[in-house]
Amino acid sequence: MNDLDRLVRRLRGFSPRSWQAQGRSETVRRLAADLVEIAGEGHRLPDVPDYALPDVIAVVGADALDVDAEATATLLKTALEQTR
Repeated sequence: MNDLDRLVRRLRGFSPRSWQAQGRSETVRRLAADLVEIAGEGHRLPDVPDYALPDVIAVVGADALDVDAEATATLLKTALEQTR
């Protein structure tokens, strides 16, 4: 299992209360914006509720890994640490 899969699995397990704890929602939204930047043209960050963010991370994260695996891996590692 890679870091993207691990993060998406973790995020899917968050309750509404978990999303609000320790600024997790903001952290994940920032990650999504950074991944969209890496993924390049044709990507737009949709306005979605917290519970849909894991799907956004899964799709945009996979595209970002294809464009710049090293930068994406760094972002994912940081997000894994910040969402514990």
